[in-house]
Amino acid sequence: MKCPTCGMENEPTAAFCDQCGAALGAAAPTPRAGAPQPIPAQSPIAPPVAPPQPRAPSAPGAPPPPPESVATPVVPFHLMVGNQSVAIPLKKEVVLGRADVGGANPDVDLTPYGGTSEAGVSRGHAKIIWQGRWVIEDMNSTNGTFLRGQRLFPGTQTPINNGEVFQIGKLEITFFAQ
Repeated sequence: MKCPTCGMENEPTAAFCDQCGAALGAAAPTPRAGAPQPIPAQSPIAPPVAPPQPRAPSAPGAPPPPPESVATPVVPFHLMVGNQSVAIPLKKEVVLGRADVGGANPDVDLTPYGGTSEAGVSRGHAKIIWQGRWVIEDMNSTNGTFLRGQRLFPGTQTPINNGEVFQIGKLEITFFAQ
């Protein structure tokens, strides 16, 4: 079927043009008001067009995360405290901190690895988040989260790389992306 807008030949059963995304003939459904619009296929020549997505702020000067899937981590990570490996759930966002009897229950309890209040570890201290790559964010902790020798600003997401050491209070942790 020939596109009335750009003239490209498409499959006879196509509802939308593979080149420009225009509706093709009477076979094309007419969208209802408020209904989701179809996303046209991308031309092999034109660059892909991704729908805009809200982005959390990143560190000043840091490039924004790449647009690939941010819903599910595709690269698991693990942490080492000294020579101890820390078990990490495979989630988009992992909260690090220390559990207590008052109900604080971070995803990763650092207490068994020396992450006590005396070591400066808060109950909800920092998050490691999948944004198409891993980023770390301080959760307004009392004693701070440090990466590359710099204290992270609370709520600011900073990319973290394989093999980097970060500090939560006095606890030094090595990040490994697999």
